[in-house]
Amino acid sequence: MSEDSQHVSPRTMWGRDNAGTQPHDEDFTQSSSYQRIDDSTQESEVIEENAGPAQRVPMDQLPDLRRQNDDDIDQNRAEFTTVYDIIDQLENTITEAKGTIFSPSLVKIDRDEFLDQLEELKSKLPVQLERASALMREAEHRLETAQSQANVIITSAQSRATDMVHEAQQQAQILAGQEHVTQIARQKSRDMLDQAQAKADTLTQGADRYCIKVMESLQQQLNKLGNDVQGGLTVLKDRQEDAAEELEHLTDEDYPR
Repeated sequence: MSEDSQHVSPRTMWGRDNAGTQPHDEDFTQSSSYQRIDDSTQESEVIEENAGPAQRVPMDQLPDLRRQNDDDIDQNRAEFTTVYDIIDQLENTITEAKGTIFSPSLVKIDRDEFLDQLEELKSKLPVQLERASALMREAEHRLETAQSQANVIITSAQSRATDMVHEAQQQAQILAGQEHVTQIARQKSRDMLDQAQAKADTLTQGADRYCIKVMESLQQQLNKLGNDVQGGLTVLKDRQEDAAEELEHLTDEDYPR
């Protein structure tokens, strides 16, 4: 390996300006097709303000947050492989480089090409880390949305149950001796609350499972990336140490007398 390629200062390798390589926020927004719920639409569908008693929300009209777009998931996974490809290229560059005659472990590589590959690696890492952070923020948003919907369901059911009990009490007062009317209304209100609670639990648990799945996948990708980079650094360090030990040094007998 030439003197230039053997010693490259950290400032030279990592101090280059990679301006212009970061993607715009709108690029990631276009690649993510997670379905967000418009707050104004949700409020108009659940309760109309100043419209008298709270309106009951049909369960089948609520959106299902568990729906996912498989194409977007595959696209995100494909983007994570870009960094691995660059690392493989760096490894191939060193592996396929030819050694010198006297020191086979010392190889010659194209410095500019190697630095260009490192620059590309540096430009990709922040992008994919930002995508990982954005995915986690999206998962948290979906969980918050599910919890908000669960609260709306319970509040609407409680309001409706209170109205039913109040109406039953009025009927009981009018129809003396028919106390069972109130009991029937209370039982119906309990059943309605149980159904609302079950629906809310289902939404919350589904969002929790989604968050766990996304974060575990991101953790695996980041761990693999870290292991690959560390492995490459270890190989380079071992080769440098072996080359230093195998390098022949001149003795007094080698000098002309």
